[in-house]
Amino acid sequence: MIPLTKKMSSIAGIAVIFGTMLFTTACATDSKTSAYDKQTAVLSAKTDVQLLKDLPQPVSMTIDSSLDSTKATEMVQAAQRFYGFWNTGNEELIAQTVSQSFIDNTLPKGRPQGPDGLLFASRNFRKAVPDLQCKIEDLLVVGDKVTARLSFTGTSKGEFMGKPLAGKPIQFMAIDVLRIKDGKLVEDWHLEDNLTFMQQIGVLAEN
Repeated sequence: MIPLTKKMSSIAGIAVIFGTMLFTTACATDSKTSAYDKQTAVLSAKTDVQLLKDLPQPVSMTIDSSLDSTKATEMVQAAQRFYGFWNTGNEELIAQTVSQSFIDNTLPKGRPQGPDGLLFASRNFRKAVPDLQCKIEDLLVVGDKVTARLSFTGTSKGEFMGKPLAGKPIQFMAIDVLRIKDGKLVEDWHLEDNLTFMQQIGVLAEN
């Protein structure tokens, strides 16, 4: 079981990052905040970041204006490869984008640490949802971290814990905080809506 303090720390960190993004957006639309308008915005949408065309495309993307285009592109493309892995199960993408020293800070019981844990998770998830797809709803790039709001969809037509599933559609959300170094994912914090997933595949009753 993940210690409560670690869970709370991860959730607090995510809340601070998204709170910063929402605060910045609100300030930018307020005509009375002339003092703010005179400053360089901490967060801004960048149009010169090069996206990888054959991998998941962010619906919305906000990037720290202090990052140069090369650094921002490196971080965004690392995130695209990582979510390309979750979108397709293509394990070559893990070797391309995840460091061998990678640490999962929200490691569930029974899952190996490091890149092998990601492969383990994907393989087992796809036993339950073979057509699992991952969509990047929001991507926030600040400093050496990428925060992503994700949606997962698919059909529960495989098996879970040895039990066959009924072929029902699934859809649930997740949030990641990824730390990127030299174009590689070295650390992450992950929270997903497991309750909704368990209810949708029939393991838990819906209230």
